[in-house]
Amino acid sequence: MRLAVAQNPLAPAETLMQLAGDAVYITPQLLGILVQDPCVEVRVYLVRHPNLTEALWLQLAEDTQISVREAVAATINAPVSVLELLARDEQVEVRIKVATNPNTPITVLQLLAGDENSSVRTAAASNSNLPEIILTQLANDEKVEVRSAVAQNPNTPAPIRETLRDLVVQPTTRQTSPTLRGLNRLYNPSTNDLVSILAEYASSENAFVRLVTLLHPLTPHEVLTQGAQSASWLERYAVADNSGTPSVLRQQLAEDSNRIVRAAARVNTNS
Repeated sequence: MRLAVAQNPLAPAETLMQLAGDAVYITPQLLGILVQDPCVEVRVYLVRHPNLTEALWLQLAEDTQISVREAVAATINAPVSVLELLARDEQVEVRIKVATNPNTPITVLQLLAGDENSSVRTAAASNSNLPEIILTQLANDEKVEVRSAVAQNPNTPAPIRETLRDLVVQPTTRQTSPTLRGLNRLYNPSTNDLVSILAEYASSENAFVRLVTLLHPLTPHEVLTQGAQSASWLERYAVADNSGTPSVLRQQLAEDSNRIVRAAARVNTNS
């Protein structure tokens, strides 16, 4: 009757609060009935009940619905015998839940560390309770995702982490681009260092910024020399078309492999 009231959408808040403390009235017999409940959600929520016996745990661990077995595998207070059973479950998702459970014993983690599925091994490698012997084993796994999980595990000893240092995700440091650094000075009324700013722009990661820089007549000659050797024909063209380009560079570009670059260099040489 109380279960029916709890599911009634018209039940007032006061009644629901009263029912929230009703766990004391759930008898072992009723727990056994709920384990057989046709509603999967009931069995999923049942794994949270503090009075489950080991027999009921095992019954839930053998449930035909994967969602119920996953819920059991993820529950911290699941008995060891239940976790041992689910570590051999046919469904990968269930074995992953066991592998990430903080209460999974080392013997079971050892079994999962050798699982044929790499996702299960990755989950096991992330478990903070792994001893060094298993971490060492997984650090040599053929799958990079498994080795990466070992590298991120807080229990991994420094020597092992050092061998996996390329797999450790480093926090990205935001670098200010040369273009933005130059803008701070370019728009400063007291700035008279345009040549230095152009030199910084020439090393920008933005191809358009580099192109415009190589077209500027005040760009330093050493920057133009580098631009004349660029793999990009557009950058070589910019140097060839720049009125400030030294004649020796323009003569060099007049023999360029790209006809547009050659034409620009020859036109500017003649002019």
